[in-house]
Amino acid sequence: MPGPFFSVLISTYNRVHEVQRAVRSCTQQTFRDLEIVVVDDASADGTVSVLTALGESRLRIVQHERNRGISAARATGVKHARGEWLVFLDSDWELFSHALARLRALIDELPAGVHIIRSRLEAADGTVQPGILPSGITGYDERLHWLEELTIARASSDAGHCIHRSVFEATNFFEDRRGAVEGLWETDLARREQSLWVPDILGKQHVDAANSHSRDANASRVISRLLREAPDDLWMAETMLAEHGSALDRLAPLTRRALTERAATQAFLAGDRRRGARHTWEAIRSGSRHGKVWIILGLGLLGPRPLAYGKLAGRRRQRRTRRRAATA
Repeated sequence: MPGPFFSVLISTYNRVHEVQRAVRSCTQQTFRDLEIVVVDDASADGTVSVLTALGESRLRIVQHERNRGISAARATGVKHARGEWLVFLDSDWELFSHALARLRALIDELPAGVHIIRSRLEAADGTVQPGILPSGITGYDERLHWLEELTIARASSDAGHCIHRSVFEATNFFEDRRGAVEGLWETDLARREQSLWVPDILGKQHVDAANSHSRDANASRVISRLLREAPDDLWMAETMLAEHGSALDRLAPLTRRALTERAATQAFLAGDRRRGARHTWEAIRSGSRHGKVWIILGLGLLGPRPLAYGKLAGRRRQRRTRRRAATA
């Protein structure tokens, strides 16, 4: 029996109310040939029983026995997907009702050899992400140019993803990593796969929950997550620098510098002061002269927790700034 055309993959952790909304947005699609695969990453809030009670025949729920992190949850979703095309949805997002119908129409017009469609989302602060959009079909060089533009604008890279299942048969999704390492995965992927970027806004993000893989309003949980995921985030930054450093030097030098600063931050959060100091000095030698790099060094030498609180405060300032800009 052939599988559905689309598999919508939703990863969730203690987001019972939000994941219900995400699932309902899938059931309300005007294009009906789909399945919904929810990967519950060991939630303790009754997620499975609540979703089961929905009685949706197209919904399948896969449970992790222990919390393994967002990358593992997404990899589990890919393994259980039966659809030809895979659409990724965080539990604090919803799809607009026309989203899959629009993706289906775009797929019909795709040039041969293009297996990825990237679209835009309405963020919770009212902005549209990504605010800087690549044009048309892009490959490796175009991705690095885009990352440089995002770095200059301090903009988000969040985007909608619709990917043919064949892409995952020849790529490593880093399922053994806890953190969100899709930035490295997507850059690796761009070396051999092209993407079609479209300006369509196909979904919306919400931030009205207490805990999420992508956002967390509770400070203690955020701090714990930052410290827990720091080793994998450090691995991602260092691997990105090792595998793409020369291309970044050529096409995206500011992004390379930002990655070096990120490696410094994550090393300090992981409790490795020596590596943190080494990456900090590398950032300074590459041209970092702003106050942030000295804050990283100062807080990092105090210990992981002071730096984590500083990082959380910085995130909140950025969100307030974006909200003010959106309403100005």
